[in-house]
Amino acid sequence: MCGLVPDASAAQDGPVRARGSRRLAERLAERAAPSDRGALSLDDLAALVYRELAADVAYDFACLAVTDPASGVVTWASKTRSLGIGDEEFAAAEYGGPDVNKFEDIARRTPPVGLLSVDTNGHPETCRRHRDFMQPRFGFTDELRAAFVSRGAVWGALGVYRGPGDPPFTTEDGDAVAEAAPVLAQAIQRSLFQLPADPDPATVDTGHGGPAVLVVDEADRATHLTPAARTALDELGGRDHGSLPANLLAVVATCRHTGAPFGTRVRTPAGQWLSLRAAPLAGDDADQPGSDAAETGRDVVVTVEPAPRAALSRLALTAHGLTAREEEVALLVLQGANTRSIAAALHLSPHTVQDHLKKVFAKVGVASRRELTAKLMLA
Repeated sequence: MCGLVPDASAAQDGPVRARGSRRLAERLAERAAPSDRGALSLDDLAALVYRELAADVAYDFACLAVTDPASGVVTWASKTRSLGIGDEEFAAAEYGGPDVNKFEDIARRTPPVGLLSVDTNGHPETCRRHRDFMQPRFGFTDELRAAFVSRGAVWGALGVYRGPGDPPFTTEDGDAVAEAAPVLAQAIQRSLFQLPADPDPATVDTGHGGPAVLVVDEADRATHLTPAARTALDELGGRDHGSLPANLLAVVATCRHTGAPFGTRVRTPAGQWLSLRAAPLAGDDADQPGSDAAETGRDVVVTVEPAPRAALSRLALTAHGLTAREEEVALLVLQGANTRSIAAALHLSPHTVQDHLKKVFAKVGVASRRELTAKLMLA
């Protein structure tokens, strides 16, 4: 679920707008820019967003999330404060059936922003998520959501909420967040694909200790898990109020809703990338006459393993804004090809290959093929 404590005055006295001297997007672009120490960590980026947002759009609670651009599910989230529960209900609401202003729908809009009170014509109760979960559980009265899209891929999302007695969000609030959305998409990309200062080796044991596999029941409890899976849960962020990690719950909820296998990639706090794969679990008699089809697929089996290098390298290149041709050149470099072989494979002149490489180096922030390989071979 998408929470830290915002501006104290907003938390105590309700939303009182204090417009910043410069636009939200401009301030975020300046303060989220990479420094000599590299890009902001995701935690630091979230703190920056909450602080700057409060100056333009007052709120009671907010959540910044990172999504896997391939699968679209949340893989990391920060909250302005703890809501005292795990993320099972959020995952079920967000990745279940159709609803108003789901993140996947907002991502297809221009701009990719949704205001619940506006989009429901003043009747937020028509949103299942709000009516059955957000309002009765936490007292939230309105919701502003945004997706952070870059080159057609969704890299993150923001959920902002108001409480009892607060006025609804306005289109002006939505415009401020919409203008900042591309800035935040780029900032998340930089955070995801910078090398950790002290990279730790992956600790998910898929060797002699066996695979990391767990079975999740219909109440989202891990009923069976291998020893390696216990380590994997810690790698994925650990339990939250006794609940499984939010990124794992998102995969399980999506698999359960579709009834089909589903997977995503997650960057751990240690800077490693893991692949999560979920599949429905059913007994041998699931297809037999008289079996209860409604009960099949409620239990889900999840496997966790290091993410493939090739997939991560392509994702990293996309995150750095390379063109399709520049991606082709860079991927061949990562495979060890020299300039002549790249030119032959892509039907280019060696001079043109070198021109593309210069642009690749500039966009990724490296000076040589060796540095490019070190930065992009992230698994």
